[in-house]
Amino acid sequence: MFKQALFPALLQLAEQIQSVSASPYQNRVLEQGSVFPAPAEYGTWQVAWYANDYAADMVYIQTGNPNLGNVQVEVASSGYGYDYLTLDTNTVFLPGSNGVWQLADYDKDGSLDLIYIQNRNTASGKVEVNVASGASNYKTLTLQTQTVFDAQINGRWQMIDYDGDGSLDLVYIQNSNTASNKVEIKVASGASSFKTLTNDITTSFSIGNDGTWQVVNYANNGNMDLAYIQNINTSSGYVEVTIVSGASGYQTTVQSVATTFSVEDNGTWQMIDWDNDGLLDLVYLKVQDTPGTVEIHVASGYDYSLDY
Repeated sequence: MFKQALFPALLQLAEQIQSVSASPYQNRVLEQGSVFPAPAEYGTWQVAWYANDYAADMVYIQTGNPNLGNVQVEVASSGYGYDYLTLDTNTVFLPGSNGVWQLADYDKDGSLDLIYIQNRNTASGKVEVNVASGASNYKTLTLQTQTVFDAQINGRWQMIDYDGDGSLDLVYIQNSNTASNKVEIKVASGASSFKTLTNDITTSFSIGNDGTWQVVNYANNGNMDLAYIQNINTSSGYVEVTIVSGASGYQTTVQSVATTFSVEDNGTWQMIDWDNDGLLDLVYLKVQDTPGTVEIHVASGYDYSLDY
């Protein structure tokens, strides 16, 4: 009953926050605190569809807390207004800061698995992928493998079904130290257990470290697009979202807009369909410099200018 009563209150709050601003990411449909105390800087933050709730959930993967013997996964459900932990569990992984942590459904069983992409200080000298299954509550390793990539720290690593074959692929968005002086996208296929490089593409973006790079399904046309959420050093003074299309080989800009957020660097930025309406929203998890708890801020991907 508590769950059912609380989310309508969130929706009412979202309606109150909305303005008549035009363009995507101009309407902040949610801004509130959570169950997580701030500052919270011991690991990785993510918004993910962990439960079948009304909106995406907040995930905190504690990878470096000195008070914990293992990596810990905590999930605050949108169904409880992000004010209650629906998961708080230790995992099979020892603490580590040599790579990227992500929740995603690797084994296609409907539950999110914990993926550790170790991109430095590996025994093999290669980037390594380790997966703990969600079905085991992250207690059982179901994959430990080397990949085609040499260990390196020149970009962003991401697991996503890039080629649409139903298996997660390993995507490397190299945004520094590239031969082309442009951002490059390289993909190792999940079908090959990440041993075969299936894409190696130079994009139209100049290299840069002023924000977050993410492969997203923006156009819903079967091609993965590249989004750049620039949250510092923007010309507008606001966080800016720029997307180049996968259909164009990452040469054509299909969106470039300033958002409702002023530039700041106190948390994690992510593009995700937060409210399951088919449009990507801009989510900001502010983990420091808050009144007391980690905050979730969501700017709608809907273009309100279409209503006028």
